[in-house]
Amino acid sequence: MKKIQAVLFDLDGTLIDSEYFYFKNWAPILKQEFDLTINYEDWIRDFAGHTLAHNVKRLTEDYGYNVTEEHMWKRTRAAYADSNMSDIELMPGAREILAFLKAEQVRIGLVTSSYKSTVDTVLGKHGLLGYFEFFVTRESVECPKPNPEPYRLASAKLGLSADCCVAVEDTFTGSTAALSAGMKLIAVTKQEVERARLTAVDNIVENLSEAKGVLSQWI
Repeated sequence: MKKIQAVLFDLDGTLIDSEYFYFKNWAPILKQEFDLTINYEDWIRDFAGHTLAHNVKRLTEDYGYNVTEEHMWKRTRAAYADSNMSDIELMPGAREILAFLKAEQVRIGLVTSSYKSTVDTVLGKHGLLGYFEFFVTRESVECPKPNPEPYRLASAKLGLSADCCVAVEDTFTGSTAALSAGMKLIAVTKQEVERARLTAVDNIVENLSEAKGVLSQWI
């Protein structure tokens, strides 16, 4: 294996503890709009790690609801604003793994399906923006995860071949994108639903401290 020169992090559920934030904002909307009741396990299984467009498509095609992406954008953004997205906390070990990589002079990028405004709000609040060489966000690509385009763009920004890069992801969606782009992958999740989907992944750990241990062997 080539020496690892860059690590590319997913954001939601990987560096920041945001999935419950999204669930608690989406669940009331789904109940009010469609009388659809979901629990957190339903959210993780069916909606977490996907783009707004994907989730709206799921609501229309799989559930049969008449709803547009524009409508759900307005509803969810209003809910996020009321809930104060800046209150989202870091995942345990996030600051430490970034500091470790910086000390080792490993290049760091962010590859997320979230919008740049979310990145700026949450990582800015925690003072972490400066760790990243660049951000690939939803605005950056035509085809988001699980399409490999976001990771191929990241590789191009780095000027590195994919096999010199490691992606750190928490979902099957993101992992599929990274592996399809030819990158090494560490999946970080405690969710049994996700772990059951990640059968093709060699390196599955429960937290970022364990991910740091794996990376220390590769750099």
